[in-house]
Formats: sequence, structure tokens, C-alpha cells
Amino acid sequence: MSILLPYTRGMRSAVPSVLDFGGVQAPPGGGAMQKLNRVGDRYTLTVTPPLLRSEPEGRIYASRLRRAKREGAIFAFPQDGLVIGNPGTPLVSGAGQTGMTLDIDGMTPGYVVREGQFFSIIIGGRRYLYAAAAQTAVNGAGQIALPIEVPVRVSPGDNAVCEFATPMIEGFLSGDDVRWELLREPFIQIPDFTITEAE
Repeated sequence: MSILLPYTRGMRSAVPSVLDFGGVQAPPGGGAMQKLNRVGDRYTLTVTPPLLRSEPEGRIYASRLRRAKREGAIFAFPQDGLVIGNPGTPLVSGAGQTGMTLDIDGMTPGYVVREGQFFSIIIGGRRYLYAAAAQTAVNGAGQIALPIEVPVRVSPGDNAVCEFATPMIEGFLSGDDVRWELLREPFIQIPDFTITEAE
């Protein structure tokens, strides 16, 4: 089971990126290039935590990072400055969905999902991160057909929970070790770490 890493105030930086498993084919002889997209694009997030007091925050953070290296990590995806509002209780509407649009219900009527707004879906106990590809309003019945930026990687079941209020990225930590720096003052500096979605 993945370990929830604390989202601390004063986080120094967070750098999201997309892993694109497609490629561009450039034919010989000056022909038109073509983009080949493949299912499986996913997100990574590199986090630079703030300076933490050794007790108790630094000790706990270092402990959770060590566990997350073995078990996987969950981290609240930052959307600083975005006022989320009240999205309701969003659930996937209908099983077997694939492609670049998700049908969701249970949302607050009139709620507007902004272009680039992130959300996560819980499928089989694992979270999958997505972002809205266009600003879209929820209809009066609490339903929305939401265009998304990367294709569905794993088809969600009917009523799978969608996390709009606090989207989460879940995956594995990059690198071979987990380090933390014990400073002479009563502080700990956690070096950058990167979470990459597993699928």
C-alpha cells in the first residue's frame, strides 16, 4: 500500500511533467512528419520540500520517504492559486470508458472544471492522475463529459471515485536511495524527490 507523504506548507518547488510514450516519425526525403501517440502517457512530479524542524516533522517525513521507496508514494498534486470550490461527490458514470473523454456524475450542478485542472481517479486501490483539456460546465443533473489531456490508461469501473477537491499523484520514487540531511541546527533538509505514476 502506497505511503501518503505530507504536503508541507512552504514547499520550495514542485515540477510536474508528462511522460510521452509516443514519438514523431520524420520520413526521409522531406516528407511530412507524423506524430504517433501511444496509450500510457502519465505524469511525474519532482518536489523540493522546505527546511523542516527535526522534531517531529523531519523525523516523520524521512520515515515516510524510506517506506515509500519500498511501497510507493502518494502526494497531493499542487495547484497553487486555483480555487477548487465545491465539486460535489464526483464518480465515474458508466464502466468501460476509454479514450480522451470521461463521463462523470455526482458533481455540483453548474460547477465549472477549468482547463488544466487536475483530478485523480481511484481504480483498484490505485490513483491515476488526469487533467481537463477544456473548460467544461456540469449540467443540471450533476453530469459532465470531460475532455482530458492524456488518454485513459486503465478503464475505470462504474462509480469509481474522482478526486477533484484534492487530486493525488501515486507512483514510485525515482533513484536508488532516499537521503536526508541532518543540519547542525535542529532542522532536516529533505532533498528533491520524484514520483512517477506506475501506469
